[in-house]
Amino acid sequence: MKIRETVPADWTDCATFFREAFNAPPWNEAWTDDSALQRLADCARTPNFLGLIAEDGADIVALAFGYSQRYQEELHYFLLEFCVANDRQRQGIGAALLAELHTRLQAAGVNRIYTLTARETAAQDFYAKEGFYMSPKMMMMARRY
Repeated sequence: MKIRETVPADWTDCATFFREAFNAPPWNEAWTDDSALQRLADCARTPNFLGLIAEDGADIVALAFGYSQRYQEELHYFLLEFCVANDRQRQGIGAALLAELHTRLQAAGVNRIYTLTARETAAQDFYAKEGFYMSPKMMMMARRY
C-alpha cells in the first residue's frame, strides 16, 4: 500500500471512490459522480488543503481530505472527508492513513485535528480507537432551508 498526497488529476477517481463508499451501508447516501466530484473539489480548493490517498496498486483504498485553519495561536485541521473501501475495512488501512496524516500535520505545526461523524456507528468507534474524543465544549448545530 502506498500513501501519497492527492493532485487534481486524482479527483475524478477519488469522487468515484467516495460515491461508492458513502452510497453503501451503513451510510446509504445518494451521491452522484458529479456531486461527489464537486464536494471533493470544493474541499481541495480550500486554502491550506491537505488530502491523502492510500493506493493498492492502481486502486484507491482510502482517502482523507481536509484543511488547516488558524484558531487563536494554533493551527487546527478539519478532516472533512475520510473513507476506506468497504471491502478493505478492519485491515489497518484507515489507521495507517490517519498515522500518515498525523505525521504530516505535526510537521506542519498543526496542534489539533477534528472531524464530524455519525453517532453510535463503527466510524465513531474507529475514531475513538484512534485517539479522537467527543468534545466536551463543542457541538454541531444545523439549520435546514
